[in-house]
Amino acid sequence: MKRLIMALIIFISIGIGSTISEASKFKDVPMDHWAHDEIRFLSDKQVIRGYSSGNFQPLTTLTRKDAAVMMVRAMKLPAVSQPTEKPSDLKSSMGGYTEMMTASNKGMFTISNGKFSPNAPLTRKEMARVMAVAYNYIGTGKSSFRDMSKSHPFYTYVDAIATNNVTTGYSDGTFKPEISVNRAQFSTFLSRIYSKPLTYNVKQNGKIIATVNSDAEAIRIATSKPGSTIHPVNNSLMVYNQKPTLLTKTGIRNGVLIYNGAEYGAFSPSFFDSYVTGLDGPLFDSFVMLGRTYVGGEFGETPKNKANYKEWKWYADQSFAAEGALTALNDSAKAAGRTVQVHISIPYPKRSEAIVLLNGTRVSNTLAEREKLVNWYMQTIQTKWNQAKYTNLTFKGYYWLNETVIHADDERLVEKVSAKIHKQNKTFIYAPHALTTNFTNWKYYGFDGAFLQPNSFRLALPDTEARLHKAFLNAQIHGSAITLEIDMYSPHQIDAGLVNFNKYIDFSNRYGLKGQSLLFYQGTGMVSRMANYNQSGYKEAYKQLNELLHY
Repeated sequence: MKRLIMALIIFISIGIGSTISEASKFKDVPMDHWAHDEIRFLSDKQVIRGYSSGNFQPLTTLTRKDAAVMMVRAMKLPAVSQPTEKPSDLKSSMGGYTEMMTASNKGMFTISNGKFSPNAPLTRKEMARVMAVAYNYIGTGKSSFRDMSKSHPFYTYVDAIATNNVTTGYSDGTFKPEISVNRAQFSTFLSRIYSKPLTYNVKQNGKIIATVNSDAEAIRIATSKPGSTIHPVNNSLMVYNQKPTLLTKTGIRNGVLIYNGAEYGAFSPSFFDSYVTGLDGPLFDSFVMLGRTYVGGEFGETPKNKANYKEWKWYADQSFAAEGALTALNDSAKAAGRTVQVHISIPYPKRSEAIVLLNGTRVSNTLAEREKLVNWYMQTIQTKWNQAKYTNLTFKGYYWLNETVIHADDERLVEKVSAKIHKQNKTFIYAPHALTTNFTNWKYYGFDGAFLQPNSFRLALPDTEARLHKAFLNAQIHGSAITLEIDMYSPHQIDAGLVNFNKYIDFSNRYGLKGQSLLFYQGTGMVSRMANYNQSGYKEAYKQLNELLHY
């Protein structure tokens, strides 16, 4: 009976039988916990699990046994059939025996006096050895820690993981090799490894010309080889797309961003004619209406965002006005005999200052009040849509105007908004900018589609091709789509702008974007200029766009 009880305790402690897999469900790992995302990632992959109490116990010291179990799970290593290393303190009746034997025979752990010491705490120096051996990390000998000389027996392992950005040590310049590692820390170290591909293939004309461990090195090679592409290589935890994703749930193949806030005035059906019908037939199938500005301010996450209910109502009224974008688009689509779908933007609810209701009442700026503002706005939009009775538009869903999700409160808000939208059988999308911090979590937040911006359309950028490679690579890694971009070029800029735009088209063809999902950023009306201005640069850009969007 004692053996049965002990086995059950071991079984629960390493989480083999637990069904808790989402960090958000762990009572002691709130969304603003410093290791929340890392724990969520590994728990979703069933590498580490919670306790039957519903807790994760992030501060609990990780034992050598539990570290072995996690590593073997992560790497999906097979059991060793003929072990050469046989620690005397490991018995086949132990929980984690197979994993400890596997890890021992891979050389991940130090075996002292013939013993594995399964219940001893995992130290930082031993963690370094585990990671370095498991993933064949090689150092440069340039790492410097005040408490670890180059003659230290574990220096080569520490240098290896430091070189590969698994750790940076402590702010005081030490590594603290003897300190024990807790569950949250080990989750972070391991998640850092799998947060990006372990290797990348560089291809030219469809053939692999290089396989490297660094995305920076892959980009360096690709930019020097005309027509090259970069692709993430699958590993034990991750299966990657090999081109930008078709986001079927969004219904978007060819979408376009239409700015209809204070940055643009009245719309006419003729404005949309060149968007609805192209040179060889239908062009864009989806239109995203977004108001970047209101009179006197901005709707994004900027210091100029002072928007309250009054400003949000102004944008809703503007969108559905007789000379607004939706009415004009409907008339244009009707004349062309087409039905197109629409996503309507949700402004960013400011995080500071009181929120002013329509009756002038000021309420504290809290997560609950911000959520109320969004819910009121969506109800207003839906009511206006029902009243408008558009004949050739389909209300598909909403677009989150802000191009990043940074704050924990914003993460909570977006998840709540997403749940509300999905209850209405609508979809939820956004277009994160190239440097957004939490792009990797877009699916967790409840978005049905993310359209990553390369942000390389500005003139005089010296690294346009590197930025494009980076964006198309990240779209593959994170299962997103791409936002193509062209600026609102004036006649004296269009020739230079066309050079940049042609690079976008070239990369889209290289990476197989045609037929997948995309959004098109074009300032406040560049497509209309491309179709209607007589200058050759505009005509060429419109032709290139039409060729890409027809498949």
